[in-house]
Amino acid sequence: MRNEKRIKYSTFFSSLAGSLFSPFLTLYALYLGASNFQIGLISSLTSIVAIIAQLLGTPIIESTRKKILLYIIFNSIGYLFFIPISLINNSIHLLFLISLQTFFFSFPLQVWNETLVKIFPKWRRGRDIGLINKIGSLGSLIAYIAAGYIIRKFGFIPYLFYAATFFGLLSGIVLIGMKEGISRNKEIFSSLKETFSFNILREKNFKNLILIIFIFNFSVSIGAPMFSVYLIKNLKADSLQLSLVSIISLIVTLVFSEAWGFVIDFVGRKKAILASLPLISFYPLFYVFSAKMSEIYFFTIIGQMGWVAFNLAIFSYLSDISEDSVSRKFMFFNVFSSIASSLGSFISGLLAEKIGVISVLKISFLMRLFSSFFFFKLGEEKGYIPRGFFSFLSPYTISSYIESFVSVYSLVLKETRKTVIDRIAKKLEEMLMK
Repeated sequence: MRNEKRIKYSTFFSSLAGSLFSPFLTLYALYLGASNFQIGLISSLTSIVAIIAQLLGTPIIESTRKKILLYIIFNSIGYLFFIPISLINNSIHLLFLISLQTFFFSFPLQVWNETLVKIFPKWRRGRDIGLINKIGSLGSLIAYIAAGYIIRKFGFIPYLFYAATFFGLLSGIVLIGMKEGISRNKEIFSSLKETFSFNILREKNFKNLILIIFIFNFSVSIGAPMFSVYLIKNLKADSLQLSLVSIISLIVTLVFSEAWGFVIDFVGRKKAILASLPLISFYPLFYVFSAKMSEIYFFTIIGQMGWVAFNLAIFSYLSDISEDSVSRKFMFFNVFSSIASSLGSFISGLLAEKIGVISVLKISFLMRLFSSFFFFKLGEEKGYIPRGFFSFLSPYTISSYIESFVSVYSLVLKETRKTVIDRIAKKLEEMLMK
């Protein structure tokens, strides 16, 4: 089996396994009697554990030749934790087991990122990663709908956790025997020294990306935890309506990932990032002015389109500037992103208590909009480059950006028709002809 096929199968099975439980973690914690403090602690503690695991894991990953085997072993142990999680009866045990599971999942995380960068060449990396995301979204959608139905009808039955374990182990089994490029080996102490020296942050493009992402993720996380709260408290949304928002997000990712991947390769990473930012920035404001759930569903489509583009383009951009040191650069990126998100989420809760949910969403909108301008500093500009601190406000830059925004989304819609609508039409035609 070719490496590309193994990656696709592994992505599908791991998405199935994760989405059978992860979206319902908070609900399971409440089922076990968790307090609001404990629910918040699960989120913050798992973020801290993930950071520690990656800091410890990256030097070991860089010092071994059997990276894929290491990835399979640690992930398999992580998926086996679903079995004891299904047997517990209090929230303290859940917190302990989820933290351990997070450690095993996070420790070898950079192996997956490095493998994707090695397997998919730069010139088509966007569309390949887009296809991977599409496959993952399909697996998540199937699992989310199935698990939602099972939980509503039967509760958190053990078989749900056993299924998650089975598909998780299967995601590792399909990678057994996979050929990997042998990267330069390092002694573990030398790798540890390099990892914690922070010398890698001296590279201009990487340093700029880390700083920009830290500011942007903090701005996003100021509002993100309040979306569900706003729907529940202000629009009186029930569990079915909340589930529908998540399902719409998965469907949008499924439909647009491949098209966005092609466009990212065609127009460049930076243009795609800049085109995604208005949709992401205005998303909290869409919520504030929404008076009913039907409007939320529509704005979810718009916002998720922006996130599909942003995540794909950022991954591709980071891959392009990390080919000399993939594991460490992805590790630093994830660590700084996680710190910013955790800090933003913590402050979000405090602000909501003081000034209310709507005010927090407005602040998040303003912060997202402000931090978006920093992305103009990413080092992929071609042609005329405006100078000066406020160069992004020059008439040329503004008109060029508007033209680029329109052309990028025109391309996305055109490619979506080719990759989704035309394929569906062809399949239907073949079925009718039989």
